[in-house]
Amino acid sequence: MSGVYLKRFLIVLYAAGLVGMNMPATQKLFISLVPLTLWFTGFICLFYFPKPSMSAYLTLGGIVVAAWFLEVVGVRTGKIFGVYHYGETLGFKVMDVPITIGINWLILLLGSSAVVEEWNVGGKIGRAALGAGLMTALDLLIEPVAIHFDFWQWSGGQVPIQNFGAWWLVSFFFHWVFQSGEFTSKSSLFRWVLLLQFMFFLGHWIFLQA
Repeated sequence: MSGVYLKRFLIVLYAAGLVGMNMPATQKLFISLVPLTLWFTGFICLFYFPKPSMSAYLTLGGIVVAAWFLEVVGVRTGKIFGVYHYGETLGFKVMDVPITIGINWLILLLGSSAVVEEWNVGGKIGRAALGAGLMTALDLLIEPVAIHFDFWQWSGGQVPIQNFGAWWLVSFFFHWVFQSGEFTSKSSLFRWVLLLQFMFFLGHWIFLQA
């Protein structure tokens, strides 16, 4: 599938999810499709990865596993992001954490990395800091939507400030690892994926205000 058609398909996919999840008649169906959408997006990112190699895929796989394991520690201890637990929306869980969450971290990492590569500002540390900032900004939009659709729930119903600080630090570390491997590139597809993520959660946030 060409890049143009793939981008159009992703627009339709995310737009359908946005509308379907907010219509009572279709809400249950489209919520059940959230894990599949994440897996499909992750597959697209890996299939169209600009610099494929065994080293690159081992690094990406390591990031997925590390992100999932960090969430396990976070859920078990409440010492990283705050006290929270995962609901049923994100699908199959191992040790109380959906396996899709590692894929989600990877999708956001690749998208935000492609954006900062396009900006070409600063060295490795600077790009890692900017990429982490983008991911944390997106989390500000994700949180109310995630709570509403039972992706996860926070103790007391409030998102702690600690969560956003931890998001930035963890995102910075993953960006630094990714930058260190010299796998980054200016991928318009990955930038498009990140834009769709922003628009998807912004759209949900607008629906929630209605």
